[in-house]
Amino acid sequence: MTPPEPLPPLLPTQYHSPEERLLHGKGIAAAVGAGRAEDWAELDQNLAMDTWRPGPRWSRGTVRIGFHWFDTRELADWTTAPHWHETGPDGGPGGVAAWSSPPTESEIVLALCHADPLVRAAALRLAELPAAALPLVLIRCADTDGTVRELARAILSRALDGTDAATDEAVRALVPLALLLDLRRHGRWARETVLTRAARTDRDGEVVAEAVAELLTSRRYDVRRAGVRAAASWGLLDAAGAYATAERDTDVGVAGEAVRAAVRLSRRALEADGTAREQLLARFHAFMGLRRDPVLGRTALATALEEGLLGPEDLVRLAVAHPERIARRTALAALLDAHDPSPFLDELATARDAVVRAAAVERLRPAGRDDDLARHLTDSHAPVRALARRELRAAGVDPYPVYRALCTDPATVTPAAVSGLAGRRDPEDVPLFHELTRHALGAVRARALGVLRRLGSLPGDGPVAFADDPDRTVRKTVLRTVRRHPGALRVLLTAAHGDVRAAALDLLRSRHGLHWREAVPFLEDPAPSVTRVARATVGWNKYELPLSFLLDLAAPGRPHAQRAAGLALMHDDEARLLAALRLADDPDVTLRWRARRDAVRELRRLEEEVRGPYGDEIRRLVAHHAAELPGWQDEIRRRNRAARGR
Repeated sequence: MTPPEPLPPLLPTQYHSPEERLLHGKGIAAAVGAGRAEDWAELDQNLAMDTWRPGPRWSRGTVRIGFHWFDTRELADWTTAPHWHETGPDGGPGGVAAWSSPPTESEIVLALCHADPLVRAAALRLAELPAAALPLVLIRCADTDGTVRELARAILSRALDGTDAATDEAVRALVPLALLLDLRRHGRWARETVLTRAARTDRDGEVVAEAVAELLTSRRYDVRRAGVRAAASWGLLDAAGAYATAERDTDVGVAGEAVRAAVRLSRRALEADGTAREQLLARFHAFMGLRRDPVLGRTALATALEEGLLGPEDLVRLAVAHPERIARRTALAALLDAHDPSPFLDELATARDAVVRAAAVERLRPAGRDDDLARHLTDSHAPVRALARRELRAAGVDPYPVYRALCTDPATVTPAAVSGLAGRRDPEDVPLFHELTRHALGAVRARALGVLRRLGSLPGDGPVAFADDPDRTVRKTVLRTVRRHPGALRVLLTAAHGDVRAAALDLLRSRHGLHWREAVPFLEDPAPSVTRVARATVGWNKYELPLSFLLDLAAPGRPHAQRAAGLALMHDDEARLLAALRLADDPDVTLRWRARRDAVRELRRLEEEVRGPYGDEIRRLVAHHAAELPGWQDEIRRRNRAARGR
């Protein structure tokens, strides 16, 4: 047998990443390409990831080149990269870097970006580094290892001492990368050193402006973030532009940097020109009103509080009307901590947040406004009402006569007033609660009925008499009252409202062991909710239902819920096929799709011609839909593929 010919050697290909080109001995120019700031930063990050683990590496998968698939370790074996030996060349102590002698340009770059700081330091101790590797030296100036930082900073300082045109051009190329390194913990020295050197020849800031423009148009979010910070620091971005960037950028980190810059720039503009306060604060509130991301609103508010941009009126506005809860409560805490809230208590008492209203109610009595406490006894939030009662008692006023006066007058009674009066649990109030069960407002009737239930003083005919109340809240209260009484629930099965019948049937099924045969008549109930509960009650007992009943239930003229229940409960293949073909053109999209799916499934399953009582109609319907069946099958395949994709 003749052995197969070996594959030709790999040629330069787009499937090699920059770090893989360096590993194969390519120079810096071939690896980095355009040499933008983000390219250098990405190269440094990727090389550190590729070299962080010594020894054989696991495969990252396969890659296709032409007509062949290759293991990633065939394209780049990182065990051959420079690494650190813990012993010296003679086997004694004192480690050494493993590379060529002298190391090649690609090996120096690999070592400068190596995950091991010993290898990075060894590269920086070389007598001569390639001029093209100067951006990597700049990155090492912000290294996390102190020794590497000191070595890199000494090399960079010597490289930037020159006054010739080549040095000026090299410094100009380093400016974007220096601005990008400002995001790192140790990157400030690199930024200041490069920009100080660039300022010798860049009097009008043209180099910095070009570098900022390059950073702001990057595809990487961290680079755009550095661009926003640099633009704000060098006066290339005003508050309006920063707000626009925060609203436009899709990355939350970049938008957060932009909004922090916008708030700080607004503060500086306010210090320079006090007349622009109204315009600057209007722009801030306009940004806070956006609901793009709550995190951005919190970032903007925290920065504004840190910079002292907001006055008490602005904090009150945010605490009262801001749509985000954390922002409202942060503004309230700042207002109470740094300002006197007494002039704003009326406005705070109308806030949408109960915590803000409670803070206002709590400060009414210390402000000498005891008379204003009574109107907060009917607050929609129970803790606020409790706080108002506590403050009234502290002022020497009994709150319950106020509640009784409110409940006696039909024009002033509210559900909160009914609940407040019920807190005393006085038997003398029971007749008043009975009278309130006939109030014109449904919420008041429901609250009064609930109070009577808790007091054990329901009318003689019980809550069932209220099951036909036109207000849904009252009907829900009735159901909560009788949920533990199966006799009363069976009475509610004949109620006028479908939601009551459905809830009663569901409670009997889940709590009181309703037999499934008792739910069969409710499959034909005109209310869809009742039909759905009856269908769930029948469940797997569907095999005992007669097919004639189910076919009649799934007939096209029936209501939608009944048609769906009949099709779902069908337990005979031929009957299901007949019902599905009848509903193949149903006006409801979901039911039509299910019917067509069942029809295709049953036609595949049947191995012989349909006979029996349904055969003639099935053959007629199949002939009627024969041209549409291939389209149904294609739709089923498309939906199945979409479901697998999710």
